[in-house]
Amino acid sequence: MMRSLLPLLPNARKVVRLLGEATPDTEILILHDAYTGHNAEALAIAASEVGCSFTTMQVSTGRHHGEQLSKVAAAAMQSCDLVIAPMRTNVAHTEARREAQRNGVKVIVLPEADGADFFLARGWDADFVSLRPRIDVLARGLDQANTARVTSKAGTDITMSIAGRRGRSLNGFANTIDISAGYCLEASIAPVEGTANGRIVVNASIPGVALIRDQPIIIEYENGLATSIAGGPEADAFRKLLESFNDPNVYNLGELGVGMNPECTLDGTMLSDESVWGGFQLALGTSAPGGECRAAAHYDTVLTDARLELDGEVVFDGEQLLLPH
Repeated sequence: MMRSLLPLLPNARKVVRLLGEATPDTEILILHDAYTGHNAEALAIAASEVGCSFTTMQVSTGRHHGEQLSKVAAAAMQSCDLVIAPMRTNVAHTEARREAQRNGVKVIVLPEADGADFFLARGWDADFVSLRPRIDVLARGLDQANTARVTSKAGTDITMSIAGRRGRSLNGFANTIDISAGYCLEASIAPVEGTANGRIVVNASIPGVALIRDQPIIIEYENGLATSIAGGPEADAFRKLLESFNDPNVYNLGELGVGMNPECTLDGTMLSDESVWGGFQLALGTSAPGGECRAAAHYDTVLTDARLELDGEVVFDGEQLLLPH
């Protein structure tokens, strides 16, 4: 077993030491499920090497991203300095995560961490230190703007208010304000509910659902809600998935983001697809932190070859960040 864990340790150490900035005084909770124990074990070894006090806790495997955690797990998350959550599902959009960070806990979420090669993904090769200021500057741009517009060569054209909302820098480094999602690097924001109007043409991915193959998914928005989802088989699958939640809030436009990890490629995994450099995220469901909508789920859609305008100024075009950094 130890031999099989050896290839995982370099990037498990990166999570604990670099992104988590753990010291011997750090109390760590490693939250995992029945499918992610091998990656939790690699993190435990990395924590023990630092000399941390750590606890591993196995919780029930979620049925979908954003499913709420148990009261026991939520309480444990508030009793440490740093939570690292290698899980099949994403706990970022849970009340347990929100409460933990409101109480000063740093959180690193690692969804879809059930694969044997999770810690071998190319995204871990990112230069987190040099990318940090680029992500930070776009997050500040989002923070200071009132309106956003996304257009693409494929036909996307959607506008929304982001006035009064806080731009988030998901630069990988754990903190008490925003999550870290490992190598999933992005700048993002929660649009004001009820303000998104237009169309998005999803030509890349819906992480957790499917890569887009032959026919894009066309989603029409009116007053902040998706009113139609059309396209090929991927569109049908996504529409049925959202219908299964029986919750009108899953149609809310909950997040606008731009992926900013140049090591990532579209491969069907959440962390990679959402952080492809210049991949635009427009998520349905629960609003990103700072928003007001709570839904049964949160699913990103990813489109490429797009342009972001903030208050009429183009700040990201295709793969070019146009803000000084």
